Amino acid sequence: MDAARYAALFLSESREHLTEVDDALLALEREHAGPIAKTETTGAHIATVFRGVHTIKGMAAAMGYAAVEHLSHALESRCEPLRNGDEPLGSDVLALLFDGTDLLRTAVDAVPGGRTELTSAMHAFVSRLGSAPVAQSTPTVTAVSGPIEAAPYLTAGAPSAVGTTRQVEVRLTTDCPLKGVRAVIVLAKLSAVGTVRGTEPAQERLQDDLFDGAFRVTLQSSATDDDIRAAAHSAGDVARVVVKLATPTPAKGNARVADAPRTVRLDARRLDTLLDLVGELVITRDRLLRAIEQSDTPDRAVVRAAADAARLVGSLQDEVLQARMSPVAQVFDRFPRLVRDIAHDLGKDVHFTMEGRDIELDRSLLDAIGDPIMHLLRNALDHGFEDADTRRAAGKPVSGALILRAARDRAAVVIQVQDDGRGIDREVVLRRAREQGLVDDQVTTLADDALLQLVAHPGFSTAKSVTSLSGRGVGVDVVNTRVRALGGQIDLETIRGEGTVFTMRLPLTLAIMRALLVQVGGDTYAIPAAHVVEVLEFNGASRRTGALTITVRDETVPMVALQQRFEDDPLAPAVANPDGVRHIAIVEVAGRRTALLVDALLAQQDIVVKPLETVRGARPWFSGATVLGDGSPALIVDVSSVA
Repeated sequence: MDAARYAALFLSESREHLTEVDDALLALEREHAGPIAKTETTGAHIATVFRGVHTIKGMAAAMGYAAVEHLSHALESRCEPLRNGDEPLGSDVLALLFDGTDLLRTAVDAVPGGRTELTSAMHAFVSRLGSAPVAQSTPTVTAVSGPIEAAPYLTAGAPSAVGTTRQVEVRLTTDCPLKGVRAVIVLAKLSAVGTVRGTEPAQERLQDDLFDGAFRVTLQSSATDDDIRAAAHSAGDVARVVVKLATPTPAKGNARVADAPRTVRLDARRLDTLLDLVGELVITRDRLLRAIEQSDTPDRAVVRAAADAARLVGSLQDEVLQARMSPVAQVFDRFPRLVRDIAHDLGKDVHFTMEGRDIELDRSLLDAIGDPIMHLLRNALDHGFEDADTRRAAGKPVSGALILRAARDRAAVVIQVQDDGRGIDREVVLRRAREQGLVDDQVTTLADDALLQLVAHPGFSTAKSVTSLSGRGVGVDVVNTRVRALGGQIDLETIRGEGTVFTMRLPLTLAIMRALLVQVGGDTYAIPAAHVVEVLEFNGASRRTGALTITVRDETVPMVALQQRFEDDPLAPAVANPDGVRHIAIVEVAGRRTALLVDALLAQQDIVVKPLETVRGARPWFSGATVLGDGSPALIVDVSSVA
């Protein structure tokens, strides 16, 4: 048995079950207050808690993780009278289950470091539950260190001195955790009473995520059928064992199983490496195509081969990118418990909901957005929500509404944290900004974008004291810095007395994108093609209320001259094509269209996105950089910032 592989699988699956347990406990807490009557819904939630800790116990027992097994067994025992209806579930018992889940999570997280024994805090908690640590409930087994080698099947007429060959059909229980591990334990038990000659499906297939717990073992043994059945059942979580004489047919253990879909767990670093290689392949493809285009007499066979290679590279690129996509639920699902604990510590009543959990995002981005979301949620809970009396006096529901939302917008994912709290007091922010010398005395009002710049300034805070949650002025600063580093943008909308919405706009992937290459002031820039609606020749602009605009099919569209924007100079001269023609690219962000004036259109192609390190205070016009097919660099325009 590959211990490292199963340890990672144990960790992943245990955390998933702990999330389900948290969700069930949160649902119980939301639905009831005080002594909890036994209802159908209550019973379903308690059953979820019981099933989750029971499953974790089984996996821990199979892996030999004593602390996890003992804690989960103690929690399971404490849930038993609740599940049977012999005891009402009160707030004190619910709090105890929350504490136990926290300790169980700590024990699970300690497994990779080799810490598998109970700590003093865990011993104390088990005592609080009213049960001492118990002996391991699953018989100790010797793990199989490697694959069992399959020999040719023997016939029923094999010499009796070495036993007869039997077919042992095994079916694991439907709720058996880590079925692959349990199957290997069954093989170890059977090998103690005979010689395992093969399995169907093959042993390596027992490790597939889609393995359903049914398998057949060819066993050469002199033991009785009853002894063989007893050996298999002793592995635990075995629902049925059928023993019969083997038929003299060729081995099927390594036969290909029909085309059922298969999934595998894969180290994300392998996908990162594969994506880097695909990115380099895309650049090489573009160089090859450019070289063929520039050739005076390109060979037809070479042109066809290059076209086929380009098509295959494009397909490979799409498949790799799709393989890296994961639903945001993998990050979102960690926050309900966080929100509950912080709200309880602050003494605030908050109803937390999540929307768009199925929206998919690149794995690298998914790993990076957890901290920004956490900071925004903590900020809303600590600063945003009023206490119950203040909300009641303002005519608001006593329970505040906190929403974590994800949605698609073209080639971007929008993540919002919205609350119906007090909103940001612009006057207080302005006064504190003046005290710190961040704004001039002439500034009397703050628009949303200016307000965001201040609350995201390092060290800026309106909190009167430093607490474990806030007061150091790093929350929104961390969010802004992280989102910018990911090639995204953060926006703020707030209304005094009604609430606040923070919006993070992130690319779907940081790896490869389609881009429109343009020339501005003699330099090449890349505009993400997902935002480009159309391109037109520039025939002149007009000014309305001081801003440049153009008319496109009777629609007035605001215009931005990129050279003037990049150089921060409204009088910067434009460098047009030799024929004097300039172009505009109509881009759209969040339903708003803008015309970007450029000197020339160069090409449209896939680019490999590289992160761009910027100094603090620099203009946020660019979200990254890329290397073009000829080896020259180009900056990627952050359309949401310039438009």
